[in-house]
Amino acid sequence: MKTAVAIHDLSCHAKSSLAVVIPTLSALNVSVSILPTALLSTQTDGFEHYTYLDLTNSMHEILLHWEKLKLSFDAIYSGFLGSERQIEIVSDLIDYHSEQNLKPLIVVDPVLGDHGKPYGPVSDLLIEKMVLLVGKADIITPNTTEAALLLKKPYDKALGVDQAITWAKELSTLGPRYVAITSVMVNEKGSVVAYDANNDEVFVTTHAYTNISYPGCGDLFASIVTSLMVNTYSFKEAIEKANTLVKEAVEATFRANIERRQGVAIELIIDKLVRLRK
Repeated sequence: MKTAVAIHDLSCHAKSSLAVVIPTLSALNVSVSILPTALLSTQTDGFEHYTYLDLTNSMHEILLHWEKLKLSFDAIYSGFLGSERQIEIVSDLIDYHSEQNLKPLIVVDPVLGDHGKPYGPVSDLLIEKMVLLVGKADIITPNTTEAALLLKKPYDKALGVDQAITWAKELSTLGPRYVAITSVMVNEKGSVVAYDANNDEVFVTTHAYTNISYPGCGDLFASIVTSLMVNTYSFKEAIEKANTLVKEAVEATFRANIERRQGVAIELIIDKLVRLRK
């Protein structure tokens, strides 16, 4: 069984981040260890007055213990990183594997913002640090806002496929071999514009826009891609299957009348994830 370390925040209630990441990787036959970046009382989209506990110091202590145990992973997968120091810690973990002559799959979901705006704690310096971390990744999965922030481009709500392809290729020059830009809207269809620099191949995967979104969908998408690629699926296969399964999860969550702020109901597609095991 392949192994992965998932570096994300943990919400005690509602589905996002590790609450989505852990069951997704597990269903897809990846043994997951976690390096939590923060502990929240609830996920942040739709809840007010949530508590937030920064775990930066604990991250450092956990990694020191892991090094003593000589732990290593087949994949290193990061999501929300709330400070420059947290980005440095993830970078150090990647460097440790490199120093040990190990070659894990490095997946960076550069969680920086959405709807054209950076999230509250995201500063210009944090974005610069994230660009450096992206340079160490094999795969990145930014949405259109995050792609614009990484490239220092103006955000374009109506970003077209041709421009998204140009952005994906520019992002690949930062270091990653594989780039998938999510949330590109084309003719009222949600699209993922992906670029495989190894083969200089571009492809666009679309699905009908359901006019609703749930917290955790980006985490679900990146988690499926990570799990499939560490288990020898091609990049194109991983992107296509992830896009389809996120759509099915959104539709199933909507049909179940689950309140939006509770997040995407990963439980409703576990059986479909398990069928993808190799």
